[in-house]
Amino acid sequence: MSASGVMKAIALGALTLILAAAVAFAVRPQLRAALLAELSDPADLPALPTDARIHYEPQARACADLVGSILPAAIIKVESEHGRPFAKPPLVGIYENERAYARANGLGDPDVVGVSRAGRAMLSPLLCKEEINRLTGVLTHELSHVHFFGWRPRSAPRPPQWFTEGLAVMASDGGAAENVSETEAGRAISRGFGVILDPTPWSNFQAIPFAAEPPCEGNCDPRSFRQRLAYRQAAMFVAWLRGRDREGFSRLMRTLEKGDNFDAAFKAAFDGTPWERWKDFSSAFQASR
Repeated sequence: MSASGVMKAIALGALTLILAAAVAFAVRPQLRAALLAELSDPADLPALPTDARIHYEPQARACADLVGSILPAAIIKVESEHGRPFAKPPLVGIYENERAYARANGLGDPDVVGVSRAGRAMLSPLLCKEEINRLTGVLTHELSHVHFFGWRPRSAPRPPQWFTEGLAVMASDGGAAENVSETEAGRAISRGFGVILDPTPWSNFQAIPFAAEPPCEGNCDPRSFRQRLAYRQAAMFVAWLRGRDREGFSRLMRTLEKGDNFDAAFKAAFDGTPWERWKDFSSAFQASR
């Protein structure tokens, strides 16, 4: 093949790859969101002079200072709840621009107030504005994820989200489950609206499975009710497991942090399946009906 033919073949191959990537991004938007996240690492933002763990858009300096004032206590809280220090210092990304936040969070969604990914906790601009009352809880919640996954091998299978989200809500005293109290969540269980503990991903809040569809009553916000109810019930169950057997819970945490299989680790720690222990947990609510 002539030199010009080789160049044409290379150009054609490159064009084919570009077109294939474009088709893949069109068919699977999550691939596009993941690529944008890789190109929008919060570590590339300026670091807060008083705390290098915090990186921020220049317009978000006031928010970064506020996060800097609460981050040390949040880290202590998570380490206490998880029973060991962080594997490495967490990084927190603070944003002012909603589009920049959506690019960085790996979901392409500016309405999700907090996300953790690859050792980073990223916070929505809303948390220093309309939803500032949620800032401490959401920050601590995301740090719980950073802590847990920071110890696990990256190739390890992910535990079910009912466990990781329940752990994060418990560790943050209700972060991401605001507006649904334990009393309300327990009442929902007693009425047959308990969350189902299965491997279903909880990224789509409307797809979180319940034994029966919980009614959104009173001042309930239908946009967030199902998610917060599921998170609160999962947190109550995780807290119940820990209260039932602290040594078993500690063994479960350390085993999972090594990347072991969740079902086997759970059975070894609590002598049964999550569903069997859930029946024990929920029986107290059923008895109080």
